[in-house]
Amino acid sequence: MRIGNYFGIPLKVNPFFILLLAVAFVYGRLWEALLLFAIVLWHESFHILMAKAYRLHVTDIELLPFGGVTRLDALLQLNPEIEWLVAIVGPISNGLLVFFAYGFMPYLDVDPMWFDFFIQANVGMAVFNLIPALPLDGGRVLRSLLAKGRGFKDATRIAAICGQVLSIGFVAWGGYLTFRGQMQGLMYVFAGVMLFFAARQEQKNASYIFMRYLTHKKQELRLKRVLVAKDIVATVETSLGEVLQHFQPPCYHLVWILDLEGQVVGFISEMELIAALFEHGLSHKVGAIQAHRI
Repeated sequence: MRIGNYFGIPLKVNPFFILLLAVAFVYGRLWEALLLFAIVLWHESFHILMAKAYRLHVTDIELLPFGGVTRLDALLQLNPEIEWLVAIVGPISNGLLVFFAYGFMPYLDVDPMWFDFFIQANVGMAVFNLIPALPLDGGRVLRSLLAKGRGFKDATRIAAICGQVLSIGFVAWGGYLTFRGQMQGLMYVFAGVMLFFAARQEQKNASYIFMRYLTHKKQELRLKRVLVAKDIVATVETSLGEVLQHFQPPCYHLVWILDLEGQVVGFISEMELIAALFEHGLSHKVGAIQAHRI
């Protein structure tokens, strides 16, 4: 549900987040919940700033019961070097708040209870998001590292499985606490269920991201009828990552492949290279792709 704009970016709130605020109000903890709301916005703001630094378009921000998500209208996953930077600045931003809090504490008249809550909330959010499991920031860092050698699809599958295993652990721990009569265990169960389905959705999205790229290029060809082509020359030993560094949108790229003697082996199109990148990763050699012969 959209509740407004945040620096021109649509701000959405998950219905379960509103439920969380309602429960907090009933138990007299609304101000703590609103402070968490502000901390989440601070966290997501750093994702936005890093995305803007790389000229990536942010489509919206959604607040979830266990954090937030900044959605980008860009195939960020195709560039692991950028994805991990956009992801890691979130937890770093919470670390900065802790640093500032301790730095300014001697000069401010703050209730120790609120100070402790502020520190615990930021440390908890940073540590939680650093867990290497999708859809958390740590999972995106893990995927970016794995994608270099295993390909985007396999890297997403591994990171998403980590997220599902983590969510099962949350549900089990929450169930145990609830059985012991500690009602806060229900929050762990709730967070675990949400995390499980979010991790599954990330895994499903891997194929959609690839199809979105292909659809985008096909629509460009259909609408514009003509695209400016850019020729790139690579040897059979050149990696996909090395070729990708020379892509210059909005051009359509054709990669000419030469053997080590400088003879033309064939060529591959941009879409074929991206398909190989999803399957095999950045370190895969261009020469291992089936090329079109002249």
